[in-house]
Amino acid sequence: MLEDSIAKRVVHTCLRVHEDDMVLIETWQHTIDLASEIALECYRTGAKPLITLNTDRLWWGTLAEIPEQYMRKIPRHILSAVDNVTVWIALGGPEDPSKFRDVPASRLEILFEGDKPVLDKTFEKKVRTAELLLGHVTPQRAKAYGFDYDRWLKMTEEAIKVDYPKLAELGRKVALRLERGSKVHVTSRGGTDIRFEITKRPVHVQDGIVDQADVEHGLVSTQLPSGKVEVAPLEESARGTVVYDLPRALKGRLIQELRLDFEKGRIKEFRAKKYEEVFREVYEATQGDRDKIAQFTLGLNPKVDLIGYTTDELSLGTVTIGVGANKGIGGKNDSSFSFSGTVTKPTVEIDGQTIMVDGRITL
Repeated sequence: MLEDSIAKRVVHTCLRVHEDDMVLIETWQHTIDLASEIALECYRTGAKPLITLNTDRLWWGTLAEIPEQYMRKIPRHILSAVDNVTVWIALGGPEDPSKFRDVPASRLEILFEGDKPVLDKTFEKKVRTAELLLGHVTPQRAKAYGFDYDRWLKMTEEAIKVDYPKLAELGRKVALRLERGSKVHVTSRGGTDIRFEITKRPVHVQDGIVDQADVEHGLVSTQLPSGKVEVAPLEESARGTVVYDLPRALKGRLIQELRLDFEKGRIKEFRAKKYEEVFREVYEATQGDRDKIAQFTLGLNPKVDLIGYTTDELSLGTVTIGVGANKGIGGKNDSSFSFSGTVTKPTVEIDGQTIMVDGRITL
C-alpha cells in the first residue's frame, strides 16, 4: 500500500522520529488515510502523534465569511502546543484550489498575520518539518491548472521513490562548491542574466532527510518528493534579470513567462505574458521583504517532470530563484510573501567557474 510505504519513509528516513518525539500531523479530508498511516508508524516508534483536520469547507468558509478581526487573532492554543511539538508533518491542501481565484489576496494576508507567530516559533524551536506534496496532487487541482492528473500522480510517486543516497551524493558535491563560493552568475537562452552573492550562507542539501547536521545549521525542513541544493543569497546583492520560462501555479492560475528585474537585491520591475495581474494582486497585498531575492536552488531529482508547479524546482538540471520569506533556509527576509519560479537549461558560474552548462552539471 502506497500510504504505508510513504509513512515509513517519512517517519524513519526523512524525520528520524524517535520515542521522545511529539508529532503534529496536519491533514485535509483527502489525506486522512495517509495521516492515519503516518500516525500509526509514529506510535510504533514510541512517539506520540496528534492529527489536526482541515477541510475545504472550513478553509473557504473562513476566507469568505469570517470578519477580519477574528482572522487576525493569534491561535494561542497552537502557539502553546509548539512548546512541546518536535516534529510537524503537513499533508497539503486544499483539495480544490480553484476558489483561490475568487478570494482577494488581502484576505489570505490577514489569515497569515494571525498564524505568523506560530510559524516563527517553529523556526525558533527548530521543529523538524516535512511537507508531503502528494497531498497537492488531486483531480480538482489538476483540472484547475490544466495538468494531466494521472501523469502528475505517477510522476510524484516515482519522484518519491528515487534513489535518495545517490541523490544526496550529487547534492553534497554541488553544495561543497557553493559553500566555497561567493559570486553567482546565472544565464539562460530564455533571457535570464542575474548576478548575486552567497558568501558564508548555509547551503542546504534537501535530500529528503533532516539529520542532526541539518538541525545544527537551522535547516529543519524537507519535503517529499525531494532533491535540491538551496541557499539564501545575500539579500542586497542581486542585480539583473530572471525570466521564468516555465509557468508557475499561483492562486488558481498559471503565471506565464514572468520576468523580474533586480537592482540592489530588490525587484525593480516585473511583467508577465499572462496573468500578470494575479501576481501583482498577491504581491501588492503582502507585507515585509516581499521584493528581496530569497532563494537560489539547483534541482537534483531525475524523476521530476516539468509541469508548472512547485515541484519543478526539484527537477535535475534546473535553477529556481525566489523572492520574499527565506528564514527557513538561513536568510534574513521576513515577509508574508514567498514566490519562486524555475529556469530551464541554465548556465551557472560560481566565482567565474562554470558548474552547469545548459542544464548539465559539470562538476
